[in-house]
Amino acid sequence: MTLRLSSSPLAFFGLLGTVCLGTTAQAGDFLLQWDNDKVVDTDRHYTNGMRIAYVPNQPTSGLKSLGTLFAEHGAFANPSAPRIGWILGQDMYTPEDVETTVPDPTDRPYAGWSYVGAFAQDETETGWTGAAQQDTLAVNIGVVGPPSRAGETQNSFHRLINVAESNGWDSQIGTEPGLLISRTVKFRSQPWRPFDQNSAQIDIVPHATAQLGNIKTAASVGGTVRVGNNPTNDFGPIYGTFALPHKKAERLSWSLFAGAEGRLVVRDIFLDGNTFKNSPNVRRNPLVMESRAGISFHIPMPQNWGISGLRIDVSHVLRTREFSTQDKSDRYGSFQMTLNF
Repeated sequence: MTLRLSSSPLAFFGLLGTVCLGTTAQAGDFLLQWDNDKVVDTDRHYTNGMRIAYVPNQPTSGLKSLGTLFAEHGAFANPSAPRIGWILGQDMYTPEDVETTVPDPTDRPYAGWSYVGAFAQDETETGWTGAAQQDTLAVNIGVVGPPSRAGETQNSFHRLINVAESNGWDSQIGTEPGLLISRTVKFRSQPWRPFDQNSAQIDIVPHATAQLGNIKTAASVGGTVRVGNNPTNDFGPIYGTFALPHKKAERLSWSLFAGAEGRLVVRDIFLDGNTFKNSPNVRRNPLVMESRAGISFHIPMPQNWGISGLRIDVSHVLRTREFSTQDKSDRYGSFQMTLNF
């Protein structure tokens, strides 16, 4: 039997959501994330990404075992009780000129990546440095190339919103199984109240991320400054990868955030092309900077509303040139919604 992903993005991600919420008798924390460049009036390069992530309140025994394995062998600061869950997602990349059927060989090649993964995340108030620390380890497996169905997804959505289709997907990077292992460690400073005990608080969240696999091999460091009313609820935004569902907030929280990250890229299949065969590619820049600024709020809900919490994160992302013939930096918008059940 052949599994064929729907060419309709709404049907595809609707199916993923149904599967996520139907995997356990008791729901948990559920994330929908959408990255898109059209919302900031561009349409090129990293043009769209969608992810569903899920942390069940009562994980299956298999997921528990996997979470324990991740925690024990991931050098977590506090591996006793990790949050464990799984991920489904799809990314798509296009050149700047999407009208021609023969893409410019000096521009970013067409590429799609659809994947499924599992993750473990743990937090402690006394990490390696004595500060609050969050550890996240994720393993994603999937496929690059036509089986990812990224081209069909993009053009189906473009037809739905009456936008011109991208014509060069027949020239995309070829089929290849993909593996991506990601590890992120974040630290959170003590909040500082610059005026009085009732004023907004300020904190700093440094982070470091390592990625390994034929999809991407890279290392990055950065930090975020936040201003808000209850920053100890979480550890702020994620850079260069997708977020995970947040835990329920005990009380209303909001924050404004801004930060940056420097990234050393050793391999990126979406720029370097296929691993074991010739394919479209461009000369990758090894050093990339990314900045992110936005707003976040997390609202506990009344008990009879069916959900216990709603979190919304909206951010604007700027990324420097990722390949040598790129003429300008990229930008895109990111929307994340967490539902706590």
